[in-house]
Amino acid sequence: MAGIKKTLIIFSLCFIPVGAIAQLFYTPGEYNSLMNTKVALELELRSLNRQYANDKKNLQNTIKSLEGDITNLNREIELLKKKNQEENELYRKKISELEKRTDILKEQSGETERELIDENRKLQESFDSEIKKQRDLLENERNRFLQDTIKLKSDYDKRITSLEKEIENLNNELSELKQLTEKQRKELSRMENQALELEKQLEDEIKKGNIRLTRFHDRLVINIDDKISFDSGQAVLKKNVLPSLKKISKILSDFPEYNIIVEGHTDNVPIKTRRFRNNWQLSVERSLVVLEYLLENTDLDPRRLTSAGYSEYRPVVPNDTKENRALNRRVDIVVIPMLKK
Repeated sequence: MAGIKKTLIIFSLCFIPVGAIAQLFYTPGEYNSLMNTKVALELELRSLNRQYANDKKNLQNTIKSLEGDITNLNREIELLKKKNQEENELYRKKISELEKRTDILKEQSGETERELIDENRKLQESFDSEIKKQRDLLENERNRFLQDTIKLKSDYDKRITSLEKEIENLNNELSELKQLTEKQRKELSRMENQALELEKQLEDEIKKGNIRLTRFHDRLVINIDDKISFDSGQAVLKKNVLPSLKKISKILSDFPEYNIIVEGHTDNVPIKTRRFRNNWQLSVERSLVVLEYLLENTDLDPRRLTSAGYSEYRPVVPNDTKENRALNRRVDIVVIPMLKK
């Protein structure tokens, strides 16, 4: 009973809805990849929201600072204009005085006086040119600030639009993952009944750790430990595993609405013997041996069964310890609902 409750808890945690494409069922690896993608998307969504808030705050502070700079620059321009007007007024007065003096000097006439007049004219032109130059520099600086501010606002708006689009896409994808049809619920209910029956019939093997049952949202995986099924480097079933396989075969024949994939897996230790060239051949041969034994039950429809060998390339844990490599040497019987029109 404790094994049944534990498996039910695992089933509840793994009960992840799928979207409008829920008629398509995945392998364990594909499902794990989908779940990892979903978690990554949720983390990315939260990260994007935090980044969005930080970017918005930083850009608003930058814009506020630039607006303050523009205000100060406008004030400086106004002061310069006022100062320029005062200087122009002063220059006009001086010019008026000089013109009066010039008139006097013209009356007195003479070469020296004419030179002074020319020098005064050149000085006035120099003053006018310098004033124009400073005015142009200030105007260019002001325009540059305005252009930078406009560009920052444009970049900010584009970034906000892009983030909002990404968030919308993520929300749509998450919404699709949360949908589950009534038909799929019924199929999952039938699969739960099958899993409960298997747990009941294989209670001793499960308690010993020789067989493990894992229920996903769209499939049931019966994992047969390597130590009770095959000798090292061999593809001949041990006698101890035969009663368990008979129980499994009987229960599978009672649920004709499911397809069955027998998967062979190895660890990453290379093999090369007279019988097996490599781990690929070993994994395929082991899956075929288990499939053939299941089909000794004539009530089991052969059209429902498929054999597959994955060598070392679909481990359940990293091949970094002796214990982990033992877990990866396995035969999985994967039960999947048939696709119905």
